[in-house]
Amino acid sequence: MERSAPILRIEKISLDDGPGLRTVVFFKGCPLRCAWCSTPESMNALKERYYQKEKCALCGRCVQSCPSQALSVQEEGDGLVWDGSKCKGCFRCVDVCPAGATGIYGVDMTVKQVMKHILKDELFFYHSGGGVTLSGGSVLCHPEFAVDLLMECKHSAINTSAELDMYGDYAKIAMLFPRLDSAFIDIKMMDAEMHKKWTGRGNESILSNIRMAAAEFPGVPIHARLPLIWGINDSADNLIKTAEFCASLSNCVSLEFLPYHRLGQQTYRYLGREYELNGLATMEYQEALSRVSCLIEKEWPFKIKISGKTVG
Repeated sequence: MERSAPILRIEKISLDDGPGLRTVVFFKGCPLRCAWCSTPESMNALKERYYQKEKCALCGRCVQSCPSQALSVQEEGDGLVWDGSKCKGCFRCVDVCPAGATGIYGVDMTVKQVMKHILKDELFFYHSGGGVTLSGGSVLCHPEFAVDLLMECKHSAINTSAELDMYGDYAKIAMLFPRLDSAFIDIKMMDAEMHKKWTGRGNESILSNIRMAAAEFPGVPIHARLPLIWGINDSADNLIKTAEFCASLSNCVSLEFLPYHRLGQQTYRYLGREYELNGLATMEYQEALSRVSCLIEKEWPFKIKISGKTVG
């Protein structure tokens, strides 16, 4: 039986996930629970039902179709009410909705099916120096599938990259790195306890895995990325320690800061989840520049970037 993996979506012509024009394959499933996550629909490796209240006509067809009686209609208040403890994940409610108010995040795909999408963009890769980037969720939740997909890309002479959280078993990382032309590595914060508080996991294996991968695969350029979040990881102490850690990696070519935004808040509502950082202001470019000014005055063996733009 051909191997498959849960794919959240495949985005075309991305300019932010590696050199040139990229096709980005987003996997579902992630071991981390970052409070600022902008793609909460990627956390769970299983297919998930979403509900867009503004589209719902309260026709009741989904309620009638549900074999688990997990749905009910409240004409005043929340509209369609879903009891996740009863839901069996049959998604009949999605099939019968005439307004498209409910749908599914995620689809199981084989390597062959994903490659069919990728190969449509070969011309863009050729003329722009682009390629394929694997992202998530966490690519490392599906290492065998990712390796198979990267190998197929290599057979087609397609440039490969991956955005990796580097959490967990190093053996999974060692499987991927030989098939990558570059790697984008997430570093949330350097303090282990703070990392656990805000992501649900400590960072011990993450930092250790980054060191080992940099030493074992020095030919793979590492692009470090840090989401810059007000009051959580934007202190000068954390930024300097992060830069010093990156400087210890011989193949780290950039440290990029991604100012906090709230683009995923609507998705939390669609999933019926609370957004932990609700009310936290977005961070503008100039504000991010002010936060990283402690790094700009010093020489580093890599580029300092904010949202893709080199500073200093």
